[in-house]
Amino acid sequence: MKVFKSISIILLVFLMVECKPVQKTAMGLLGDKTWELNSMSGISSLEESFPSGVPTLEFLEAGKLAGFSGCNNFSGIYSLEGKKLKLDPGAMTRKACQGNGESSFITALGQVIKFQSSGDEIKLLGESGELMSFIPKN
Repeated sequence: MKVFKSISIILLVFLMVECKPVQKTAMGLLGDKTWELNSMSGISSLEESFPSGVPTLEFLEAGKLAGFSGCNNFSGIYSLEGKKLKLDPGAMTRKACQGNGESSFITALGQVIKFQSSGDEIKLLGESGELMSFIPKN
């Protein structure tokens, strides 16, 4: 009986240790940085769409999301499971904005289903492929 109990405890500890690295690695990659929009829908010249500044994202602890949409600030939530990612920008300030860059950005955030990373860049992907890419803000 002691052997069975010891094996059960060891197995439980092993499972707990093995499950955490995937989440921690993904969060370690996304968190502790401010991500700046690098391209959206394949367009890398963003100044026309975002005259007030380039959008940013921050993945905070406890599933909180913060950022700048190119005109307004937002704070919402995200869920992350491995490479699967769901974003909800949540509450947003309501300044009047020029153009449709902000609405395109917010719409794209709602379409994200996963992410890919390559070097210092993350790509947010939807059903049909890449929606936008981000690089760390200097």
